Amino acid sequence: MTKSRVTGRPRSETSREAILEAAFRLLVARGYAGFAIEAVAAAAGAGKTTIYRWWRSKAELAVDAFFHATQAELRLPETGSAEADFRAQITELAALLRGERGRALAAMLGGARADPTLAQALGSRWLEPRRRWGVARMTRAAEAGDLRPGVEPDAALAVLYGPLYTPLLFGGEVPGPAAVAAYLDIACAGIFARS
Repeated sequence: MTKSRVTGRPRSETSREAILEAAFRLLVARGYAGFAIEAVAAAAGAGKTTIYRWWRSKAELAVDAFFHATQAELRLPETGSAEADFRAQITELAALLRGERGRALAAMLGGARADPTLAQALGSRWLEPRRRWGVARMTRAAEAGDLRPGVEPDAALAVLYGPLYTPLLFGGEVPGPAAVAAYLDIACAGIFARS
């Protein structure tokens, strides 16, 4: 949650919860283009000034609403096996992105193209931590000789995550568990060295 910039009356946790839930529902129903503080205030039974005490912009509210709806950060595993780590993380990510959460993220990814505030908020809270982990994990795998000869780490990351993010960007659904397992089998066979 973004820290309040305004002092004054104590904030109601019930009101905050109502705002986050209303914001998530509107983000899923209307996309980011149709997402507005006024609509969130009306749906949550709160005033716009209450919302602006907690969030500086609709972008920050949208990102907080997404994280509130997901209820947990994704794990970034470190089992000792790069292949096992990526399989676990991608399988968990796919499950998280199916349905409403995926639609909300897709709405924000589309909105980030035209809204620099959203791009920064989404980038810093969602994309960058996962990208940093993926690059660091893939780099360690390359240094340990766990990648097949000639595998470029950035290209490997694109192959691993592309099937999850591509449907979000083009209005499709994230693949189900069997499809995710099948594409991971093919991708991992081409990326990771097998003993």
